[in-house]
Amino acid sequence: MMNAYKASLLVSLLLSFSTYANSNTTENSKELADPVMSATASSEPAASKQEVVAAQTQGPEDAYSYVEQKAQTFVDTKRSKFAQQNKQVFMHSGAAIVSLKSTEAGWSDARIMAYQEAQQKARENLLKQLYVDVAAKTIRSSFKSNKLPEFQPEEIQAQGKLEALLDKIVALADATLNSELSEAGIDPNEYDAAPASKRKVMMRKAITKSVRTAARGDISGSQIMKTYEKTDKNGNTAVAVVIATSNKKKNFLTSLRLSKGNIKPELSKAKMSVQNYLAKHKSNLMYQMGTKVLWDENGYPVLLSFGMSGNDCNPADYEECVDNREFSFIDAELDAFAHLSEAYNLSGSVTAESSTTQDKSRTAEITLASKQVSEPIETTIAKIIKETKQSSSMTSSVKGLVGIQQATRWTEKHPITNREVNGIVLMWHPLSEQATRNFKANKQLKKNSANAAKLVIKAGTGESDEADDEDF
Repeated sequence: MMNAYKASLLVSLLLSFSTYANSNTTENSKELADPVMSATASSEPAASKQEVVAAQTQGPEDAYSYVEQKAQTFVDTKRSKFAQQNKQVFMHSGAAIVSLKSTEAGWSDARIMAYQEAQQKARENLLKQLYVDVAAKTIRSSFKSNKLPEFQPEEIQAQGKLEALLDKIVALADATLNSELSEAGIDPNEYDAAPASKRKVMMRKAITKSVRTAARGDISGSQIMKTYEKTDKNGNTAVAVVIATSNKKKNFLTSLRLSKGNIKPELSKAKMSVQNYLAKHKSNLMYQMGTKVLWDENGYPVLLSFGMSGNDCNPADYEECVDNREFSFIDAELDAFAHLSEAYNLSGSVTAESSTTQDKSRTAEITLASKQVSEPIETTIAKIIKETKQSSSMTSSVKGLVGIQQATRWTEKHPITNREVNGIVLMWHPLSEQATRNFKANKQLKKNSANAAKLVIKAGTGESDEADDEDF
């Protein structure tokens, strides 16, 4: 057989000859993060620095397997508990690996995007539970023939003419060709013109199964309950997210959105102030994502939204880190606003397709050289071909938010990689919205009176911070 190098030379020579002839690529193990989950949980973040540090030494060593198992165990436990309480709470988890190594400058942002990916996977699972269209198809085919491939008389005659032409070309350029092959360390005697060949499928059996799903729905009110993170000894970091929602939670957020801040406090639900909460958990804010409902010291419901962004500066360049930090805070604030929009109004769709084919075929091949046809060579090949793809889209939009203000901004170093992470916490408070609306209308803020509208919490329409998951 002729190699690519000699074939190229021969083609070039053939073209030249033709032209001449014709002139032309958390710190604790507590369940967490939803104030409506339990009274204790309401004052804890989704995960803690201590949990993340401790996870390094816990098995399995594989970071992805660790967070995935932790999240699934959490989901299984909570689902069982809610089922015993006859509560309809939808819970799902998702996991993702940080695409960059901790030694790379963009690791902090890659970590945040991994959390987004894990959350997206959890949302996809939720959508599939709410509504899904399914289409499946199976195709089977078979074929067999005992007629071998063959050359027609004109092909044999043409092959003879071609060989004769090649012989003439090789004869004319033999000295040059052999010289170049020798310079390349190749023995010219090992190469001859490739003989013509023919193949034919003598037998084939194939079966193909294809499935397509499409899910869509409104998943407003879904909230991150728990997060897990682990960096293994090989420097791989993986994260997992658990989300949950219920009609009660969804309706509660809707009532906050429509209240215009006209809400009467409920002293029985009073906890610590927002500033005290944020100060207490400052070092763990990098593990809190999305939104969270708290009850302040006066019994007002407060909606917090946590946004984060990394800083990819060179730690040794002070000026660069300071400059980058300001842009990082802008990005973190936009992230926090996005979470507010998703809490109030989020819809999504996800489509998935897969195709699996089992194919077995027998092929016969004959070769024509010097007008002589070889005996057929038969080859049997069996293979499995799989193709899978999935895509999803989550969109949210909210207009006219009033009274949103920045509760705090923070800068922390990741406890494992020492990479800088910056964050902003936005806050909606009923009094803040009232004050803002009165300011815009040039009115004084009035004290709460007996006639003030009270946020009514009824079965299936509200949410409060009660112990032992009673608000789901």
